[in-house]
This record gives sequence, C-alpha cells and structure tokens, in this order.
Amino acid sequence: MRPTTVAQTAATPKSGLLRVALAAAVALLVGQAWPPSEVGLVYLAAGLAALFGALSVAGRPRILLGDGLVRVVLDCVLVGVLVAYTGGTGSPFFPLFFLAALGIISIEARAKAAAATAVAVGGYLAAVAVAAGPGALGAGTISKAALLAIFCAVVGALGSGMQGLKKLAVGLSSTLANEIDRVEKDEGLISKFGPLLETLSLEEMLRWAAETAHSVGGGSYAHSAVLGGGHSTVLEGDFDVCPSWWHPSIQRLVLWSCREGETVRSEEEILGIKGLVAIPIGPEGGEKYGALIVGGKQFTVEDERALNLLADVLAPALKNAEEAPGGLDRLTGLPNRAAFHRVLGRELSRERALTVLVVDLERSCEEHLTPGLGDALLGRIGARLRNSRRQRVFRHGDAEFAVLLSGADEPRARRIAVGIQQLVAEETGGSSPTPPVGFVLVDGGSEDPNAVLGTIRSALEAARGRSEGVAGFPVGATAPEDSAGSGPVEGIAESLVGALKAKDPDIETHLRAVSRLAVLIGREMSLPREQIEALSIGGLLHDVGKIGIPDLVLHKPGRLTDAEYKAMKRHPIMGVEIVSPTEELAPALPIINYHHERFDGNGYPEGLRGEDIPLVARVVSVADAYDTMIRDRPYGYGVSREAALEEVEDNSGTQFDPRVVRALREVLEDAGDRWADSTG
Repeated sequence: MRPTTVAQTAATPKSGLLRVALAAAVALLVGQAWPPSEVGLVYLAAGLAALFGALSVAGRPRILLGDGLVRVVLDCVLVGVLVAYTGGTGSPFFPLFFLAALGIISIEARAKAAAATAVAVGGYLAAVAVAAGPGALGAGTISKAALLAIFCAVVGALGSGMQGLKKLAVGLSSTLANEIDRVEKDEGLISKFGPLLETLSLEEMLRWAAETAHSVGGGSYAHSAVLGGGHSTVLEGDFDVCPSWWHPSIQRLVLWSCREGETVRSEEEILGIKGLVAIPIGPEGGEKYGALIVGGKQFTVEDERALNLLADVLAPALKNAEEAPGGLDRLTGLPNRAAFHRVLGRELSRERALTVLVVDLERSCEEHLTPGLGDALLGRIGARLRNSRRQRVFRHGDAEFAVLLSGADEPRARRIAVGIQQLVAEETGGSSPTPPVGFVLVDGGSEDPNAVLGTIRSALEAARGRSEGVAGFPVGATAPEDSAGSGPVEGIAESLVGALKAKDPDIETHLRAVSRLAVLIGREMSLPREQIEALSIGGLLHDVGKIGIPDLVLHKPGRLTDAEYKAMKRHPIMGVEIVSPTEELAPALPIINYHHERFDGNGYPEGLRGEDIPLVARVVSVADAYDTMIRDRPYGYGVSREAALEEVEDNSGTQFDPRVVRALREVLEDAGDRWADSTG
C-alpha cells in the first residue's frame, strides 16, 4: 500500500525565483515613482523578499520550506509594508496580497489556513491604517478586504479538498502576475473560480459554499442548499440542534429567496440563531437553483455584497449539478465517470426503462488519442451528442464515453449506435476503423448497477469481435457465440490463477485468503447471493492483471521508482482486459478494476470515491489490505493480526469504507483462530 500525500507544502526553487524577480521589479518601479527618502522601508521590505526568495532557492532554512503558514505570514508582512508606504488604499501594489495568499493552498490544517487568511486581510487593513490612519478604513477598503477574504477562503477550500487543483492554482498565479492591473475588478477575479467549481461533485460544491459563506460572512451559521435536496451546513457554538435543510423554516427561507429572486432577511430566531439572511443562487431573472443562508450576526451591506459575489460564482456550477452530480471532467467538459455512476444509480432506483451505450475509441482512433488530442476528440463528440435532450453523455474512461437513453428499445439502440459511429467517422476524417459500441437494455425493473456495468462490458467486448462493431444484450444476459469459456466459472478462474502463479509463485495463497475473507465479510453484511459469488471469484482474481507487469517490477525487493509504480498501477486495467472476454467472469470485473480505489477518492485507476466505488470492490479492498499486512514476507508485511486490524480501522473513512471495516472486525472477532488457520 503506497501512501498518498494530500498536499505538498514545501517551497520550491521556482517560487523563490519568483519572489526575487518580484522584489527587483517592485524596487525598480518604486524608485521611478517615489523619492528614496520616502520609501526606505519599502526598499528594506524588497530586500527581505529577495533574501527570502534566495533562501528558498538554496533550500534553507527548513522553517521557510516546510510550513506554509510561515511563508504566507512573511509574504503578507512584506507586501503590507510595500502597500503602507506607496499609497495605502490607493496603492497599485495591493494585488500582490493575492499572490501572497496563494500560499494558503499548500496549508492542510484548517486552523492554519484560517490564521493565514486573517493575516492577509489584517495585513491589508493595517497597511491602510498606517498609510492614512484608521479613518481611511472606508467602504472601498472594506470591499477590497472582503474580496481578499473570499479569495483566501476559495484557495484554502480548494487546497484542502482537491489536490488536483494545485496545478490550476499555479496557473491562476501566473494569470494574476501577468494581468495584475485587473485584480481590483471584483467580479472578474471571482469568476475565474467558476470552471474549477464545476469539476467538484455536488456534495463537495455545497460543502465548499457553506464553508466559504461562513468564512466570508463571519456569522455562527452558514448553510447551502439546492432545491433538489442537496445541502451542507457549518455551525459554530454550543447548540443542541442544528437547523439543516429539513427544518421547515430553513426550507421556507430557501424557497422564499428563490421565488423572490433577491436577498431575503428573516427576523425569526431558529434554534437560537438570529439574523438569518438568504441569498438566492441562479441566473439573474432566471430560475434559481438554491440559496445560501447565513446567520448568527447582523450582516452589513458589505457582507451581503460579498455573499452575492459568492452566489454568482456558484450559479454556473450548480446549473450542471443535475446532469453531472459527480462533477465535470475538466479536460473534455463532459460529466465525469462518477457522475455517470450516480445518474445510472438514480435512474435504476426509479425503475425506469433505460438504454446504456459505451463507445470505445482506443483501438479505432489511436492516432487521434495522443495527449490533448484524445480529450479534444471526446469533448467534440460529446458536445455534438449532448445537443439532443433525450440522451446524456459522460466520459467513461481514457478513451471511452457512455450514453444514457430513456427507454429500452433494441432497434432504436442499434440506430443510435450506428449514428455514433458515423459521427466519430466525421470527427476523425473517415480514415479510422469503426469504433465498437456496446449497449445494455434495462426493462424498468429494480436492477443492480453492477449487473448493468458487467453486461455493458460483455456487450462492448462482443462488439469488438463483430464486423458491424455493435452488440447489445438485456441486463444480465449473455451471448453464447461471444463466450470465451467452455467450463464452469471456477475452472476458468483457476486457470487464470495458475497463469499468475507461474509468474509469481508467492501470490496464490494470498489470493485464496482474500477470496475467503471477502466472502466472510460479505455474509456478515448480508449481501445477496450474486454479490457473494462475485466476491469469491473477484477476490481470487483481483490481481490477475499482474500477469502483464514486467518481472523486474513485480519482483523488485526495494522501493519502486515513480515510473515503476506507474506501471504497477496499470494492473487493474490489465486485469479487466484479461477477464472481459469471458462473460462468466463479468461479475468479477468491478472488483478487478476498482479494488485499489480509496473511499476518499485518492485511489486508482479512476479516483472514484465513497458510494461511487462498487460495494464488492470496497469489500475486497479491505480484505486485500488486511491479508497483505499479516502475511509473512516476501509477499506481505508480516505484522500481527491485531496491528493489521488497527491499521485498517485507522484508515476507515479515508482509504476504506467504514461499514466494511466494521464487518471485518465482526468477522475476525467471530472467527478467532479459525481465520488464522485458514490463511496459512
């Protein structure tokens, strides 16, 4: 198990060079506009900034490199001196506070991030007070301070919730450096965060909104809600009950503000919280998606303005929440795989008739799938398909997209599949082979999403072997002419285990132990028979993709290099490719593909999180981790069973599903020495 780092906090030589360059530029600009006798402290601050940058480049001292809060404090103090002695509230160097505040994205602890925000905002207010006295803190200054606070809150929230946004934050830093004169335009600056928010799931978006509203507004209560029922709450203080979306008065405020289309104030005290204000979220003059509600203080006009700016940022992102509840794929603009799983589960729970198609572009459009071009191709095709309101399109993999249709009509599904193939031919110039399209028909009964996904994989593999490139089945059905197996499921699985054992003799005992433990956990959780059978076969085959891993990597005794670890991380995908042609093994595919996903979304190969990870894969993930830790080397870590269970429980809610972890403890406590005997 390789640890995943949430955020990297060390300063880099590039950031040090940027500080040196900015310090030199500031000194040059100040020397041209102010007499040296008036700005001596500015030159001192510029010199200290250059020294700070040089030390960062040199890698010393460690306190400057390892603590993001220290770096933000130093930057804000130096910028505060610059602003104080170059005009205060009218200083052209005010935007440098935003560059200093970008350091908050590297701070993991919320308390430190809040402290850094306070330093940035307080530093600006102090600089204005030094320049012109406390009386200079007028509406313009407070507006800039509120904008800076919003910026800090956004950077902090994105830094703690999405490590993938770090590169985008660096890009934002470059934008701010190149267009520094535009920073004072409030709406223009905040609107830059809209595309970033669209990559978040609905829950993450609402959580970010509530936390940011709480930070910006300053009250004890903040709540974000959409009319479809999603919501998130932040509450400070000692309250017995928290007024959430289910409280009638909160629902009334949300609906009232959405109906009126403007800010609504309430004099009602709800569970001890006074001064409630509701700000609608949605396009001006159009239908509203939900509202922000804050309370616990008397909110000023400046507070409302800042919260309305926040609502404006949220509106475009929430517009896509119904279609993409798991967020948008940043590279193609299509709803991502997590969104597909959620929408599919939602539609199946409503027992609606559906058709699901998956199109594989990898083999037919290989020359178009180089980095960047492949994303652009998927984006163009998806955009054209989404023009029809009757079909929803999702990115389903590196070179795959899924289409969800209402109704289960096979002739219609085949017509649409052929239409998609023609569209792909148009986008690729007609020179590429026909892409395979697999589809599954759901008649409207209550179906397991895993059964739908397993059938679509079988259909896609069947389509690859047909001249027309199209194949589809009713959910759960198989096609005898496409079946690669001629014996029982267990016999096929044993053959694959034998092939893997020939490559890695030490792995067989581990595979069988994981299979047995996964079945015991599944029974403890009262899973249905079909899922128990999937756990038995999937646990046995979860690492079958290691057949395709080079021996030098698979058997390396020491730590893997980044390139070697990247190669090792491909084994789930390779396992799916090996098992997919055998329809009898389709129930094991979710386990093989997703057993290295993490509950917090930091796993691989697709970064699924929480309930988006198939339950059977979450079970095998726990069984695999536990057995790997207790097994004697060379395959495992050789720790005690008590220590292994403690490690698994320590990672409950981050790496593992808490419900599965609880079931593991029950199994181990019930089985006792019997389980120890079975793993030998």
